[in-house]
Amino acid sequence: MKINLPYFSNSLVFLAILYVIIVFSSCIPQKKLKLIQSKVKNDTINEFILKQRPKNTVKPFDNLYIKVISPDATTSALFNSESTNLQTVNYNMISYTVNDSGYITFPYLGLIKVKDLTILAAQDTIQAALSKFISEATVVVKFVGKSVTIVGEVFRQGEYVIYSDNINIFKALSMAGGLTDYGNRSNVTIIREDEGKAKFHTVDISDKYLIQSEFYYLRPDDVVIIQPLKQKSFGFAQFPYNLVLTAMTTFVVVLTFIRTYQ
Repeated sequence: MKINLPYFSNSLVFLAILYVIIVFSSCIPQKKLKLIQSKVKNDTINEFILKQRPKNTVKPFDNLYIKVISPDATTSALFNSESTNLQTVNYNMISYTVNDSGYITFPYLGLIKVKDLTILAAQDTIQAALSKFISEATVVVKFVGKSVTIVGEVFRQGEYVIYSDNINIFKALSMAGGLTDYGNRSNVTIIREDEGKAKFHTVDISDKYLIQSEFYYLRPDDVVIIQPLKQKSFGFAQFPYNLVLTAMTTFVVVLTFIRTYQ
């Protein structure tokens, strides 16, 4: 049977063109991978005045770690249930839960309202109540179990505990291992609860003016979703480039053999 060489040649050219198109379509421009870049031509501003960091206040069902420090060890032991070995302390087990009315129940002091107070204000309130019984004592109050959730195109999706009153979005993303190459830097969704409502916000973390945004600092219980780029949606991330290249190479070898021995 006679082989139609022009047909094979045209097929080879078609496959080569198709492969080139797929490879170049799957390439992600460097601009889409950069964070904090200027999107305004000839922008030379490199210094920003940050918005005031959000003040996290105590809400119902929050957990508070409270420690009373007193010169009298016996007195301190009355109010503290933790071990003296700090490495064995489980802060979740020794925390105080704020009830739905905004109160905690503290040993010997009873109900203390802490709702809508900052940590420092809550600390002062508890210390003032305690001063009626102990003249020399210091109270330490911290949030327990505050976290943000990061999902989508990051290397380690999950819920991450935050130990400071606030954390910026880049520190949070670093805890998740950073973004994958297919993470859409210009389309990041933040779900934030506010006054009983969940609100969706879209931010562009590739824009350096994000630093001036109210979403530069995350709040406890924020959910950050890194959306995928179109290249990921088209399936290029899993495209078998090596298999296609091997098949094309085999095709060329077969075509060359036929031409040689026809």
